[in-house]
Amino acid sequence: MMQTPSTDRRMDLAMGLGAPECPVDVTVIFPAYNEGENIEGSYKQILQVLDPLDMSYEILFVDDGSTDDTWLRINLLGTKDGRVRAIRHRRNYGKASALANGFVYARGELIVTSDADMQYDPHDIVRLIDKAREGYDVVSAYKVIRRDPLERRIPSKVFNFVVRSTTGVQLHDMNAGLKVFRQNAARDIIHYGYGELHRFFIVLAARAGYTVAEVPVESLPRTNGHSKYGFERYLRGALDYLTALFLSGYAEKPLHLFGSAGAVSFGFATLSLGGALYASLAVGMSSYVIPMVLVAAGFGGVGIQLLVVGLIAEMINNLGRDSSGLMKVSQVMHVDRRSSLMVGPNTRVERRNHDLSI
Repeated sequence: MMQTPSTDRRMDLAMGLGAPECPVDVTVIFPAYNEGENIEGSYKQILQVLDPLDMSYEILFVDDGSTDDTWLRINLLGTKDGRVRAIRHRRNYGKASALANGFVYARGELIVTSDADMQYDPHDIVRLIDKAREGYDVVSAYKVIRRDPLERRIPSKVFNFVVRSTTGVQLHDMNAGLKVFRQNAARDIIHYGYGELHRFFIVLAARAGYTVAEVPVESLPRTNGHSKYGFERYLRGALDYLTALFLSGYAEKPLHLFGSAGAVSFGFATLSLGGALYASLAVGMSSYVIPMVLVAAGFGGVGIQLLVVGLIAEMINNLGRDSSGLMKVSQVMHVDRRSSLMVGPNTRVERRNHDLSI
């Protein structure tokens, strides 16, 4: 009796995404928003550099709610080349969401992400792939020569300096559009695919324990279209930087952050009370006592609130901790799992035969 495909499988077939059981060596993901003029050029560039190589590959376009003819041009390519696959968003959700959905449907062992505006030399893709094959989990391009205007280069240098200094990830260009991910590294950051967190994918991967590296490249001038980013991206980037810093440093131990801040607040409350006591008994400046007691009460109240927030965050975090630990495992030896272990919704790992061989 023929089995009916699952809902996810039927959706894959309806979208022309093919079967996930047909892996390839490399997936090239192009997130595109109103890049109709660049779609065919991006496609030809990939063919130019990957066709001569001894590897299988696919090109996965993610149309992020374009309002021009981007989706039509992608479909025209897909009708003549089965290696072209595509996802279309209902509206513009942002680059982070586009990349995350690309990671979900990518079938490559190595996943290349590149902008569809053709501002990278396609031969640099091969250089990044070669670097990843040295054993790195994530490899980023480092634009040593940039074609961007000065008002974009200076904020970028400041941004990268701040991120390097505060996260310990010693790369020069965190926000480069050209990157290569190993599949396991890409899949572990899918749940960060919202907002503008794509700028920090490599930081999140590095702080999760994946090895990272960079390859110097020269950016090319944009030939078609125009940049979709305005000044407001710097504000969004600053806010997302705080999000990434928290997620990569305190997501599993929120009480450490909120508790530390609460302890500092309690410290100020103690100093204020001490000052009130000193003003009342030693100096005789009774007029300062009430204001200082009020200040102490304010700091004490803030400290209590921070401590409570930290405890609530810990309880929320513990709801999903049973399965989240499995994401940290990279290799196993002599493992005998419990029978029918739940690792997620509707997902079980059946018991393996106990085997002491290496």
